[in-house]
Amino acid sequence: MSDEFIKVATLEIKDEIASIKKILESCKDDSDIFKNSKSIEKHIHKIKGLAPMMGKKGLGEIAALNDKLLNHIIEGQNLEGIYSTLCESSVFMDQSIRGSDHSSQEIKQKIATKYSKYLD
Repeated sequence: MSDEFIKVATLEIKDEIASIKKILESCKDDSDIFKNSKSIEKHIHKIKGLAPMMGKKGLGEIAALNDKLLNHIIEGQNLEGIYSTLCESSVFMDQSIRGSDHSSQEIKQKIATKYSKYLD
């Protein structure tokens, strides 16, 4: 990918993460996530698509897992603990896009263990 694409995509992802964080700041628990799931999913979905194209594989994988979980919520399923999962994921995504080299393995494993029946 060109440097210009990386620059533009990075800005877009930063904007999407900022939007997610803003929504999460207005939430206090899982029920608030259920009410805002479509809006959050829209931002997560964009990150899911852009991140891998710019070489941010771990960021894309975390976004993809959260996208899948949010789609279950949108379909009416109740995922206990999703508020804390999304908060933790948004911190990881923010650090990742800002250049942190933290591995996504730990958070991926935590999500996969907690929500295994929704991710198969």
